[in-house]
Amino acid sequence: MNSSTAERDALYDRLIVERARKPLHAGRLDAPDVQGEGRNPLCGDKTHLDIALNGHHIQDIRHQTRGCAICSAAADLMAERLRGETVTQALQVADRFKALLVEPSSSAVVEKSHQVPLGALEVFAPLRSHKARIRCAELPWVALEEAFSHVDG
Repeated sequence: MNSSTAERDALYDRLIVERARKPLHAGRLDAPDVQGEGRNPLCGDKTHLDIALNGHHIQDIRHQTRGCAICSAAADLMAERLRGETVTQALQVADRFKALLVEPSSSAVVEKSHQVPLGALEVFAPLRSHKARIRCAELPWVALEEAFSHVDG
């Protein structure tokens, strides 16, 4: 296997492809407490989030994503990881995820948020070497931040 094939395989890890094809958290909620939207005008990717809160905890989160496999899988794995977290904890995971996508030495956020576990979201670490695809993985997190922009932690 040559290096370009290895890079492609790492980029489209089995979990990413699986979650893009059969997302577990796709759809809409009947009565979401908050909603957020992320759009990338350069490629046309779009993510819409519906979030149900129980106090300050995320009770449920659903997404409607139209985009590449990376964007779709990122939205689905994000929804899975954040269920049950508080708004504040979810935003800490968002910071940690964004730090994962850059070189560790170039971000002060890495040290501060290093203790926040990402779980299956670690699968996106190889995107560091595919700078053009980082925005794809970050788009659902943009929608999350928009949804929580008027919610206290």
